Amino acid sequence: MGDKREKSRKSKWKIAFGIIGSLILVWLIIYLWPVSKNTDLSKFDKGRPLVIAHGGGNHLAPSNTLAAFTNASELGVDVLEFDIHMTKDGHLVSIHDPTIDRTTDGTGIVNEMTLEEVQSYDAAYSFQDLNGEYSFRGQGVYIPTVEEIFSTINDPEMLYTIEIKDTNHPELYREMSEKLWELIKSYGLEENVIIAAFDHDIIEIVKDVTNGEALVSGGRDEITKFVIFHKLFLNGLYKQQVHALQIPTEDSNINLMDKKIIRGANKRGMQVHYWTINDTETMQELIDLGANGIMTDRPDLLLELLE
Repeated sequence: MGDKREKSRKSKWKIAFGIIGSLILVWLIIYLWPVSKNTDLSKFDKGRPLVIAHGGGNHLAPSNTLAAFTNASELGVDVLEFDIHMTKDGHLVSIHDPTIDRTTDGTGIVNEMTLEEVQSYDAAYSFQDLNGEYSFRGQGVYIPTVEEIFSTINDPEMLYTIEIKDTNHPELYREMSEKLWELIKSYGLEENVIIAAFDHDIIEIVKDVTNGEALVSGGRDEITKFVIFHKLFLNGLYKQQVHALQIPTEDSNINLMDKKIIRGANKRGMQVHYWTINDTETMQELIDLGANGIMTDRPDLLLELLE
């Protein structure tokens, strides 16, 4: 009787060890499984963190204006980042908010205004420089179109991150994606522009409109999925959908300044860009971690650190 019990106990242990071993094997296969690597981001690979001027450098010149983009270009940044909305008459303009109220001396919803109306107001009206002065007010600064930005910068080496804001009317997303892609192609900037959006539905529209040819950054849902898989060491289950992840340093008390996240993304040919970093201490931490890009309102400070 005792022998039977002993055999039964040994049999149970064998089964338990077999299950545990199988689970470990499955986990190792998932974790170590080779992944396909995207190589479309060659122009964005500088061998160091990209200096990404948020709004063109929001603390140095009026946000999302030609004044800011020209200044950032002269400083020597790698990437100009800006947001777009569409006017009532179908022009893509560079402005963060859905209204002109916060940044100009006017009021109105961009989607419900003509280009002439949008550009009739002073886009530098509310901007204060580092000395607290309204140094750009009354200097003819206006809300530019995307085409004006491309033609003014006119630099084949300049890179861009353009965010289609989800504060546009949803029925405009497809038309905006089509118009933006046509502009990008007309200036030969297909490899120079990452199209971004927080709403991943917009990214899916962009991918559809461009037949998957556009470089895109992950929306909120895609970023969450990627981070969860990597925090749980299940990166082998993640199927790449985008070319870059643009993320904060932390979200919902989860630290995202994580070398594992950066390496996991890089393994797939994706880049990780952090926003919006304006202090030199955090900038240096991200440089040391190997971040692919740092988005900042103070590109001058980041450029000094990288020199």
